[in-house]
Amino acid sequence: MNNIPLVILAAGLSSRMKSSDGDDKMSKSSISQANTRSKGFIEIESGNPLIYYIINNAIASGITIFYIILSKNSDEFKTYLDKISEELKIEIKIAYQDFYGNKKPLGTADAICQTLDQYEELKVSRFLVCNSDNLYSENSFRTLIKSKDYSSMIAYKFDCLDFDNERLKGFAILDIVDSFLNKIIEKPDQETINLFKSKGLYVSMNIFSFFGDQVYTFFKDCPLNPIRNEKEISVALQNMIKSSKHKMKVYHLCERVPDMTYKKDISRISDYIKKNN
Repeated sequence: MNNIPLVILAAGLSSRMKSSDGDDKMSKSSISQANTRSKGFIEIESGNPLIYYIINNAIASGITIFYIILSKNSDEFKTYLDKISEELKIEIKIAYQDFYGNKKPLGTADAICQTLDQYEELKVSRFLVCNSDNLYSENSFRTLIKSKDYSSMIAYKFDCLDFDNERLKGFAILDIVDSFLNKIIEKPDQETINLFKSKGLYVSMNIFSFFGDQVYTFFKDCPLNPIRNEKEISVALQNMIKSSKHKMKVYHLCERVPDMTYKKDISRISDYIKKNN
């Protein structure tokens, strides 16, 4: 076991999930959950939601302390997390992302900043961060746990992720120089995609290891994206790199990371869990 905690981001509104179409495999219950719940709380297999499997893979890597950030009015989700914390004999601390009176949260960088403000110990310690809608492997968590000298992230080889090329336009391409992050290119155009394909295409799936004293200021001062009106992790990291104060180590992995963006992804993840458990 180790004492490095995992912060899981689970306060998003799941807008693309709610507006997408389902498939013939979905039950009425699954459709209802997809339309009302946070993506990490949608049940996948054997009555367990996706976040259960993320937490289990993290536990297998040695993680026992979790900080999970929810939106307000998430009582049912919190009750579930309280239950599994006892069942799995882990510690789960809940943070809440304030929307500041807006209809939606102000993004992932704001979510991390608010978590650190609510749990001051994270500002002076090392912690991992991941999304609640991607099924990360035990290997991915272990890889970051071993990274002790720098804040770090996983760069996934796109060809290994089993996504169609159209989905690539929604990802962040990573420009990597000598195993360190040089630039993050969000929602790349086709010209950029073609350029990086020629030398190996690696993308972020939002899984990181951070030192709180290095990154807090950059999350706190992260500017709003003028179009999305959100504070994004990628922008905070780009500003940290530009400051020349800290580097971001990158670890390359070639493995599948099932994600849950649309309703049709629910049955795909269910099939993946059946096959791999």
